[in-house]
Amino acid sequence: MNAYEKIAKLNDKEFKMITGVTREVFEKMLCVLKEQYARDHMGGGAPGISVELRLTLALEYWREYRSVRHMAVAHELPKSTINDAILWVEERLIEREDFKLKELKERFKPEESEIKIVMIDVSEQPIERPKYEQEKSYSGKKNSTRRNTNS
Repeated sequence: MNAYEKIAKLNDKEFKMITGVTREVFEKMLCVLKEQYARDHMGGGAPGISVELRLTLALEYWREYRSVRHMAVAHELPKSTINDAILWVEERLIEREDFKLKELKERFKPEESEIKIVMIDVSEQPIERPKYEQEKSYSGKKNSTRRNTNS
């Protein structure tokens, strides 16, 4: 039983808590994605994972901020398949004005973020090595990787 089949059995309140969207919004997203999937696969090709599972994986990723590695282990799918599914859903939903994902992506651009980058110049730090009486701390042994030039 995959993740979609599990959440489909939940009541509306639990469904929203798990996915982060109501069942109506989920169905609307699913309808849009199925249309796009049909257009993408008109000429045939391998079906891969179902559209329902792709949407479920994407919502799980967005809702829980789980790593793709953890999701791969939990769903017994390759990391690349999960990553491709998330990106596919995201790209298809961004194209639609109904879901306003483009607005969210614009909000988190690095140049508009409040996070500032600070660079520290460490080249002016003094080198820590003995300056006086170095003979007291030097053992006199040479590095074994050097060739002895005296012999």
